[in-house]
Amino acid sequence: MSSIKKNLAYNMMYQLVGILVPLVTSPYLSRVLGAKNLGIHSFTMSVALYFMMFMILGIGNYGNRTIAKVKREGKQELSKVFWSIYSIQILMSGLVILAYIGYLSFGVRNYQEIAFLQIFLVFSNAVDITWYFYGMEDFGRIVLRNTLVKVLGLILIFVYVHTPADLWRYTLINGGTAFVGQLLMWGQLNGRLALAKVSVNDLLSHIKPILILFVPVLAISVFTNMDKYMLGLMVDVKQVGFYDNANRIIEIPKALIAALGAVMLPRTASLISEGKGEQSLYYMEMTILYVMAISSVLMFGLMSVADIFSVVFWGEEFLESGRLIAAMSPAFVFSVLGNIIRTQYLIPRAKDKDYVVSLIAGAVVNLVLNCFFIKPFGAMGATVSTVLAEFVLSGMQFWSVRRALNLKRYLKNGLIFYLFGLIMYLVIMVFKTHLPYNVVSLILLIALGGFVYVAFSCSYILMSRNLHFKLLREKIKRKIGYEKIL
Repeated sequence: MSSIKKNLAYNMMYQLVGILVPLVTSPYLSRVLGAKNLGIHSFTMSVALYFMMFMILGIGNYGNRTIAKVKREGKQELSKVFWSIYSIQILMSGLVILAYIGYLSFGVRNYQEIAFLQIFLVFSNAVDITWYFYGMEDFGRIVLRNTLVKVLGLILIFVYVHTPADLWRYTLINGGTAFVGQLLMWGQLNGRLALAKVSVNDLLSHIKPILILFVPVLAISVFTNMDKYMLGLMVDVKQVGFYDNANRIIEIPKALIAALGAVMLPRTASLISEGKGEQSLYYMEMTILYVMAISSVLMFGLMSVADIFSVVFWGEEFLESGRLIAAMSPAFVFSVLGNIIRTQYLIPRAKDKDYVVSLIAGAVVNLVLNCFFIKPFGAMGATVSTVLAEFVLSGMQFWSVRRALNLKRYLKNGLIFYLFGLIMYLVIMVFKTHLPYNVVSLILLIALGGFVYVAFSCSYILMSRNLHFKLLREKIKRKIGYEKIL
């Protein structure tokens, strides 16, 4: 079995590649295409993503979990499970593609050309079998695929996208590379699986849990896509551009921490199937502690420099995106803590009801608040709705496990890191008032904030008796010669 550290490293690389390439292209595209064109692309893609949801249903999490449970039962059983699940996916994909073509023919009123080009993104979802490799804990192949595709897309953007009129080329590149990337994963299946006869009963056995886990997929889409769709309908696509840029930045730290959840889900499922439930709980407690330490510095760091960052990164037109990043940052903390509960406890233990109910509640809150806040406040209204919805979602997930887990113990040792983050924020804000909005100021403030946070955190870890910090204490002591100082 692959080690957790190795898989985490692979998945962190996977997330980093997916993050770094947009970071390279985003300043360029913001200046070349402008907020309106970026908003058009984001708006049409949000519509395509709703069609794509019905292709994959709840297969992402279900396929991951199921493959992890049967991977040791032999090639034949593994093949049978894979083809049973994928048969459902390809059947739904055919129906959804026909529906999307119908939408293009009769339902599109604005931005028809860009909406049509999003069909390549829709096709990519039909051949997506990433869930199989997640379940097998084979993250190296995913990283390789993602790297090749993202680098290809990066090159094509700089070669072919130069003016606002090139929006169609950007859309084609985005969807085309996604489609090619998914096809590459099929080449990695060679010799791993055999063709297997799938009966109707085999399909039926998977449909119910897939549909149950589709509900959270639908609910999550309200968080990720509905905001942009409603902004485009109720305000204008320029607000979508501001919101999308801000959301992309928030997604960076969220994706990095979510990488841990993606690794721990199949590992936890595997431990539970082996009767090692207590070990899985130890991992979860450790994960919560470290995530609290990381999320605190990221949240307060983003809040303190978001305005300068937006001007330096995207240009003065996107100052509004900076304000949105600062307001959106608390949602990141709620999201990543909730991610631990669902990926390391609820989903591996098949507690789908608790997971689904919390997501539905969060989605309803987000949708209702959007109806009240978006029209008068635009992108800021959508941001406030998202923060409150994420709070409800994570709160309900923590509430659902309150009797099974010692949450008070899990959380209390990590809360002090938010105090350190607040101190860092206040220091940065004091110094920021005396600095211009340029790249030098941004670098100085990040360095200052990082020094303050690290100094407080290292001091606390050295003095703490928490066993989870044992390895960190030893490393810090070696670095600073702690014993010699004493």
